Amino acid sequence: MMENVEFVKGVKHTAHGLNFYLSYFDDIARLLPREDYCFVVGGWVRDRLLGEPIGYSVDVDLLVTCSPTKIAKEFAQLIGGSYFEFEKKGLLRRPTVATVVLRLGPYRYRFDFSQIKGRDVEKALIEDLKSRDFTANAMAVSIDDILSIGAKQTIIYDPTGGVEDLEKGILRPVSTQNLEEDPVRILRGFRLAVEKDLQLTEDFYQFVKKKAHLLAKAPAERISLELLKILRSERSARVIRDLYEHGILEVIVPEVARLREIKDQGQHHIYPLDEHTLKVLEHLEEVLKEKEKYLHAELLKDLGSMHVHGDFSDVELLKLASLLHDIAKPHTFAIKDGKVTFYNHDKLGSQIALEVCRRLRLGEQAAKFVAKIVEHHLRPFYLRESLEKGQLTRKGLARFWVDCEDVAPHLFLHAIADGLASGDSQEEMLNLLKTIEELTHFKLSMNSQTKLEPLLNGKEIMEIFKVPQGPIVGKLKNLLLEAQMEGKVKTKEEAIEFLRSYLSNSNLTGEPSGNLSS
Repeated sequence: MMENVEFVKGVKHTAHGLNFYLSYFDDIARLLPREDYCFVVGGWVRDRLLGEPIGYSVDVDLLVTCSPTKIAKEFAQLIGGSYFEFEKKGLLRRPTVATVVLRLGPYRYRFDFSQIKGRDVEKALIEDLKSRDFTANAMAVSIDDILSIGAKQTIIYDPTGGVEDLEKGILRPVSTQNLEEDPVRILRGFRLAVEKDLQLTEDFYQFVKKKAHLLAKAPAERISLELLKILRSERSARVIRDLYEHGILEVIVPEVARLREIKDQGQHHIYPLDEHTLKVLEHLEEVLKEKEKYLHAELLKDLGSMHVHGDFSDVELLKLASLLHDIAKPHTFAIKDGKVTFYNHDKLGSQIALEVCRRLRLGEQAAKFVAKIVEHHLRPFYLRESLEKGQLTRKGLARFWVDCEDVAPHLFLHAIADGLASGDSQEEMLNLLKTIEELTHFKLSMNSQTKLEPLLNGKEIMEIFKVPQGPIVGKLKNLLLEAQMEGKVKTKEEAIEFLRSYLSNSNLTGEPSGNLSS
């Protein structure tokens, strides 16, 4: 669409308003008080100028001269969306953002309303645009212009030269001072450059070189939001690599710095640890694009259904887990009998991943989800080894599903990517896929034959066996479920007898025995 933009003067251009049109703008215009104005700003304007198609995830930033909370609440009620508001800490120009989110099937719309103040509306708008991060995001159009009969002459407010920069294919900061005031914009710059195929300017890289440390003091919630946006991208591996190579990733996740220490991972790997980690993420993105080729539809039906911070899902958490899956290898590195080992890096890595996610304020559910993937990321490979030795048993299959059912598809997708990034042979990869098939077949057969809930609940176990409340009850339930999946236990009576026999052999007398608590 760039060739259809007409330069008018100084800070303005014109283009046909239909290029910026969205049907919901009609609703906003009807709700807007007659004496007030509304401008569409930022990414929506940029992407329409770039001629990008409107995808399943639609984000629109709006500046209004009226109360942003009032119009956003009315808009949410009108279209059936959900409303929330938040404060942007440290950003005085637009401290309150009122947000409306609407989900329609696969489509997700998000509208962020902020306020501009000043008697001279155009002057206030220009000042606001000049305070933004990159010239490509510092452009605005009036909703009145977009919807008017003469929309072909819609004015684009562009005080920082965003149109010209887009024509040149560059992503330029409005000013490095704006970056310093809000260093989280560094993350956004790396993401946008990759997503929009734009070249970041030298002043941006010089700023990053000198001021990257400022990110360490930025609010964790805002860092995690930008990180999740990066991980949501289909090209997130490229962005993560750029962040790593420019020393940014270790500012927001300091544990990453130690990945450089491990140059030789032993016989099962072809890359140093840091390169292997980046390669896993690269392969994971390709595997996700073809996930139906690798996993049964039944395993994929809930993938991406977990909501994280509203706009994100468990797919982003899977990518984060892949980034952290070997995070404990520098801590567990040892040479035993002439071989490189990393014993228990999965268990320690899970603890580190939990700490990282908590520090990023991702929420406890998301933190435990990531930690669980890291903790069990080797399980598919252990089972592959059993399959290759002809020792893959129903008990091993059952135990996997008892322990990992909620993260199973994530573990499978990660394992495929991990195997590819480790340089596994074609035979090894085929055996891995065969292992996943065996696990899937076992699960599907259990779904049709066995109730996948313990025949005794926690309360019944405590009452029947006089076991105190605590972790021991959960372990007994898992043991019972394993026995059910193996076909050893089919009735409640058999369940009672199974646990009675187990407990008598464990010498349990109201306290967890050694082998249960280990």
